[in-house]
Amino acid sequence: MIGNAEMLKRLCWIVSAIVALLLSACPSPKQRKPLSASTGEPKLLETGGGGVLFAMTEEDYQKLAAQLVNSPHFIPMKRKPPNLGPQARFGINFVLEGSNRTWALDGNEENGYILYADLNGNGDLSDDPPQRFEKKEGKYFLLIQTEARESGEEGEAVYPVIFNLIISQITPPSQSQPQLCLLRYDQTLRRGVLRLENQKIAFGLVGSAGIYDQPYNSLAIDLDNDGKLDLMTYQSPERYLVSEKYIKLGGKDYEFVVDRYGRTLMLNPIAEKLPPRAILLPGYPAPLFSFIDLEGKRHDLKDYRGRVVLLDFWATWCGPCVAAVPELVGIYQKYNNLGFDIIGIDYDDTDEKLRKFISEKDMIWPQTREQEDGPIHRIYRVTGHPTYYLIGKDGTIVSNQINISDLPAALEKLLSFTSPRNQSP
Repeated sequence: MIGNAEMLKRLCWIVSAIVALLLSACPSPKQRKPLSASTGEPKLLETGGGGVLFAMTEEDYQKLAAQLVNSPHFIPMKRKPPNLGPQARFGINFVLEGSNRTWALDGNEENGYILYADLNGNGDLSDDPPQRFEKKEGKYFLLIQTEARESGEEGEAVYPVIFNLIISQITPPSQSQPQLCLLRYDQTLRRGVLRLENQKIAFGLVGSAGIYDQPYNSLAIDLDNDGKLDLMTYQSPERYLVSEKYIKLGGKDYEFVVDRYGRTLMLNPIAEKLPPRAILLPGYPAPLFSFIDLEGKRHDLKDYRGRVVLLDFWATWCGPCVAAVPELVGIYQKYNNLGFDIIGIDYDDTDEKLRKFISEKDMIWPQTREQEDGPIHRIYRVTGHPTYYLIGKDGTIVSNQINISDLPAALEKLLSFTSPRNQSP
C-alpha cells in the first residue's frame, strides 16, 4: 500500500506536470509570434516639408560647390542646361538616394518657371528633361514622381519617391532681403491595417523621400478607433517616432519595426512591461527631467513648480532659432522677476560655440547640450528646431507649439501673482 506521504508526493508531481503542460500551451510574450501588416502605395501629404532650397547666381553656386567638393554626398554640376536665360538660378540640396544634387531654375513670375534637376545623379543637367511648373491659386507648383535605387544585403531595391516643389520668396537668416527659393514637401503616407486578435487597427507609416525607417519618421496608429489617423502633430498620443521603438496595444507590449521603404510594419512581442507613455497635450503633466547646465549645476524640472517655464529646444545653426533670440531675451528680462523661467536645450553645438553665442546674446538662463537622440529631446519627441513647450505653475503643459510672438500675452494671463521665490524675505 502507498502511504499518505507517498500519495501526496505523487499528487504534487502530477499537479506540477499539468501546470507545466498548461504553461507550454500558453506561450510567453517572447514566444508569441510577431504580427506583420503590409501597406498600400505612398500618398503625398500636403504638409511636411523637406526644407527650403535657396536659389543663387551661378557665381555664388560655384563658390559654394568649391566648399563642398570633399563632401562624399555632394554631386557638383559638371554641365549646365543649354540656352538658359540670364535670370537662371542654381541651387543644391536636391536630395535623392541620399546624395545632395544640383538643380537649375529658369524663367520668371510672368512667363513661368522651368526646373532642371539632376535626377540621374551624374552631375550633367543637360541630359535631364526640363519640367515646367504649373500655376495654381497664384503659386507655381511642380509634382515630381520618380524612382530611387539603393543597394543592400538583399541586393538592389527600387522604391518610389514623390515630392512637391513650390516657388516662393524667403529671407535667409543671414540676409535682410527675400530670396527666390523652392519649398520642398516630400512626406508621404503608406496606410495599412493591423489584425490584433479579433480587432482591426488602422495605421500609417510617414516617411520622407521614400525612406520610412529613420528616427524622425513616424508610425501613426488609430488607438481610439475613430477611423482617423492624427498626422498633424508629433505630440499626438497616436503618433510614434520610429526612434521610440516600443508601443502598447491591446494591453500587450511590442517592439515595432518599420520597413525601410515603408512596405511593412512588424510588431515583436516583448516580455518587459513598458512604462506609461507621456501625453504631450495641453493640460497633461509635463514629463519630468533633470539636467546639468553649462556651469556644472544640476537642475530638476520639478524644482520649477510655482513658476511658468518655457522649454526652448534650439541650436546656434538654426536660422529661426537665432532670429527669435532677441525677442526671447526681452521677454525674459521683463517677466523673470514675475515668475517666468526659460530652460534652453541646445542640440548638436560644441561647448565652445554655445558659450560664445549665449554670452554675446545675453542669454542668461540655464542651458544644457544634447546630441542626437538626447534624453530630453526623446521624452518630448522633438523632431525640429525651434520647438517650444510652455509649462504652467502646476507643472502641466500649457502649449506644445506656442509662437514666441504669442508668448507675452500668454504670460500676462498665467502670471497672475508674483512667485514666492522672488518675493523679499
